[in-house]
Amino acid sequence: MHLILLAIACLGVQFVAKYVGHNVKKLPYDLVGLGGLFFLLTAASGLDLGGIDVIHSLVGMVSMISPIMGWFCLLGATVLGVLDMFKHVMHVEKLLPH
Repeated sequence: MHLILLAIACLGVQFVAKYVGHNVKKLPYDLVGLGGLFFLLTAASGLDLGGIDVIHSLVGMVSMISPIMGWFCLLGATVLGVLDMFKHVMHVEKLLPH
């Protein structure tokens, strides 16, 4: 259940940012949304599907890889957001006289 809530929160970040009027580069928000999709894929791979063994092994592989990809997306979005903030701070310091 916690994983599904994390996925929904990640998917909703872009809508909340547009609602509050936060205007930054789109790539970090897209990465957070992509991480949310990976987390939903992780939750969906936990479902018990009947079928052949190939599907079970494929679902097992997806359930191992997708959370790692989700966390990588969140980490990448965080790094891009921090770099954007540092660039903004350096630009403001150049404009302000000391």
